[in-house]
Amino acid sequence: MEDHNEREWARIPQFYYNYYVFQYATGYSAAIALSQKILREGEPAVKDYLTFLSGGCSKSPIDLLKDAGVDMTDPAPVEAALMLFGDLLDEMEMLIGE
Repeated sequence: MEDHNEREWARIPQFYYNYYVFQYATGYSAAIALSQKILREGEPAVKDYLTFLSGGCSKSPIDLLKDAGVDMTDPAPVEAALMLFGDLLDEMEMLIGE
């Protein structure tokens, strides 16, 4: 009898179809960058964010994000998101340890 577990991953298209998993990672990174920009800069960043949202499909997502001050062609937004996740994990571990 054949072991079907070797190909179990293939039944879940999110693992390989249209870079689905990576879309989540880049989406989270962009959202974190936008929210941190708003927290840092306030109203001007809110205006940029609303412009980004109102852009709809007028440009590529990369260009719309650049207009809002987030350059996803640069590793900085992903690196910042990873740092935030690390900080949150450290905080959770500290709270669990109490």
